[in-house]
Amino acid sequence: MRVLQFAKRSVVTVAFVSVTLAGCSGNSSPDAPFNPAGTSADLDAVGSSFASPTFNSFSALSVKFDAAIGGAPIISASAAAMEIGRRNNTGNMRAAAVQSAQRLAAMMTRPAKQGVSASMMAIPTSVAGKTFEYDLATGTYVVSSRPLLATNRVRFILYAIDPVTLAPVDPLVETGYVDLVDRTAGTTQAAEVVVVSGSTTYLDYTITATSTASSGRVTVIGYVTDGSVQANINLRSVLTFTGGLTLSYSLRVPDRDVAIDLTLSATDLAQQTGILTVNLTIRGPNGTVSMTGQFTNTTGLLHIRINGDAFATVTTNGTTTTITRDDGQPFSDDETGAMNRVFDLQGGAFTSFDQMLAPVGAMFS
Repeated sequence: MRVLQFAKRSVVTVAFVSVTLAGCSGNSSPDAPFNPAGTSADLDAVGSSFASPTFNSFSALSVKFDAAIGGAPIISASAAAMEIGRRNNTGNMRAAAVQSAQRLAAMMTRPAKQGVSASMMAIPTSVAGKTFEYDLATGTYVVSSRPLLATNRVRFILYAIDPVTLAPVDPLVETGYVDLVDRTAGTTQAAEVVVVSGSTTYLDYTITATSTASSGRVTVIGYVTDGSVQANINLRSVLTFTGGLTLSYSLRVPDRDVAIDLTLSATDLAQQTGILTVNLTIRGPNGTVSMTGQFTNTTGLLHIRINGDAFATVTTNGTTTTITRDDGQPFSDDETGAMNRVFDLQGGAFTSFDQMLAPVGAMFS
């Protein structure tokens, strides 16, 4: 029996603790338009847009921006906040959804209760327009003597990162910068994040938060690139204050004509019996993969379709997860590789939201 291994575990993939594939060999139908190796290559290209050294530096350092601005961070301690979705049971998958809902609720509290005005700038006047540099002695960002910027933004210098410690190398090697820009207008809180190294803008997205007395919405719209492949991002989260959460995760990669759409819907998050519903579609020149199903705290059932046709079924009891082809045939190596990448992709949805919100948590608190 072939065991499907996952490069990373998060949110949805944590349910697939030990995925057992039926059979040891086999091939897809030669007439099938679906190309699993091509699909793997498409998804690898999507992943590469998030894999530049500049993005890695941004990911490692952005959670330190909150403290420098002077706010109470919404995303606490980077590794701890993002690790919960990578653990190996359906209870932790659900816990990731609960934590995400709590963070989103915190972002929506201010505009819902107070509204937004010019006197409530997201960036404190004491640091507006200033540039922050990293201090190796304290492991924090401190205000530098660099020239002032526009008063609606602050800048954080990026540095080369040690791949083991995920901390800036000593001595510091400056590699770029991140601008956090207050885009608040009317009753909508908004902040733009721009990540630049050399002459390339590697990341540029805007976060907005709006809410009513009963629900709220957070959106993240922009793009990320490794300098070659660009992925256009559209993340949307709708939270009802009675415990429901819907996360929509869309990526478009024009260079490869690939479109990825994922929706995760959670009901009754305050109850252990709450359900997570998953809908994923990947469309591209190598075929279409769709995945639908539901998870509770301990059980799960997913149906996988290829180009609209039934392909495989995934079941889990919270400890062991089994995936079998619906036609009873074994999986080929290329199909195994494609499924690995599909699971990794959908599993990163909540953590992707966390990474995008991390730099500006204090601006929404």
